[in-house]
Amino acid sequence: MNVLVVDDNRLNLAIAKDFLQKNSKIKEITVCEDSQKTLEIIEKNNIDILLLDIVMPELSGFDLLKLIRSNKNYNDLQIVMFTSLNDKESFKMCFELGASDFINKPINEIEFNARMKAAINAKDNLNHMKALVLLTKNQNKELVQINSKLKETQFHLIQADKMAAIGLLSAGIAHEINNPMSFIKSNNEILKVYLDRIIQYIQFINQNTAEPDSGLTFQEFAIKHSDIYKSLKINTIMTELADMLSETKSGIERVTDIINSLRSFSRTVDDDEKDTYSLKEIIAQVVLITRNEVKYIADLEIDVPDDIVLYVNKGQIGQVLINIIMNATQAIQSLGREKIGKIEIHALMEGDNVYIYIKDDGPGISKENKDKIFEPFFTTKDIGKGTGLGLSISYDLIVNKHGGDITLQSELGSGTTFIIRLPNKLVQEN
Repeated sequence: MNVLVVDDNRLNLAIAKDFLQKNSKIKEITVCEDSQKTLEIIEKNNIDILLLDIVMPELSGFDLLKLIRSNKNYNDLQIVMFTSLNDKESFKMCFELGASDFINKPINEIEFNARMKAAINAKDNLNHMKALVLLTKNQNKELVQINSKLKETQFHLIQADKMAAIGLLSAGIAHEINNPMSFIKSNNEILKVYLDRIIQYIQFINQNTAEPDSGLTFQEFAIKHSDIYKSLKINTIMTELADMLSETKSGIERVTDIINSLRSFSRTVDDDEKDTYSLKEIIAQVVLITRNEVKYIADLEIDVPDDIVLYVNKGQIGQVLINIIMNATQAIQSLGREKIGKIEIHALMEGDNVYIYIKDDGPGISKENKDKIFEPFFTTKDIGKGTGLGLSISYDLIVNKHGGDITLQSELGSGTTFIIRLPNKLVQEN
């Protein structure tokens, strides 16, 4: 709490400050003898409680009280009046003008502390109320947004959640693109220098070989050629060019892969648009998109056979995998441990089904939450950090859109494993 004491009597200021310093809830104490500076101090110092003397020269406590309460920005300011007046009219005027309480003069420590405790509690309650109001407003905004989404088709809801997931990863994706672009830019600058040297070298050769009688003997030409060759470091250029071009090509391919993965998962497609895809390829693209978010939190281990091919909607399956991997990453991060976590993804074929297992070593999920984890709008995350749609949409995509199952195994303290079952259908059903 920040407290301002305004009184033209230095002794009262000293006594009040001494009592206030003994209160552990008070962070900063400001004292002022000049009542005309009060508003300026309140504005600059974010004052929570004002102790205000009534009888002061030039600008009285009543005048100040009236000025302060005329400004809506200070509605929450607790104003406790110092007074030696004992007539009922003065007390009545204090409260009519908006005083929160009063303290009698001469100052009595017991009374002072009791009324300050009441003022602090009142301010705490107001702050808590404001926080609740703000929270409610934010929740209402979120509910309005969710309600608006619910009025849309299920297709648009799925697309919104998919884009939200990619939006969440956008900073990391930008970082992943920036790294290869940086060394591509660096290599390009070096290549420009190398090209200038090669041009100089070719110009030297042309100038000294264009005419048979150039004035140089073969031995003189050879010596001069050797000097130019060394000074321009042509041998180094020839050695490094291949590696630099290979690095640049690799960087361009990485950026292309990231962009293609984003296009693949953000592209608007029909609900029933399916094709045959390699499961390993889908997972590789998901890992590429989520890599920057995951790499500082958990090691990602992947064991997926090359021969698993599915007839699925690639974007929808990718969306499910992104949701589960990001949830696992956030769960591990919530533990706040120094040791890096682990997320394992493995898959296998059993009869007519493909099973995908995504296991993390996070905090796990309680039994009561496990039963609600796929319900719409259910979330264990802090308010504002999740809508509770990700897993409910994932359930719909796997169960209703692909005829599969999604279940989980988890206990508190033992991590979580999501198990996705997909029918192994390589041809479209008629």
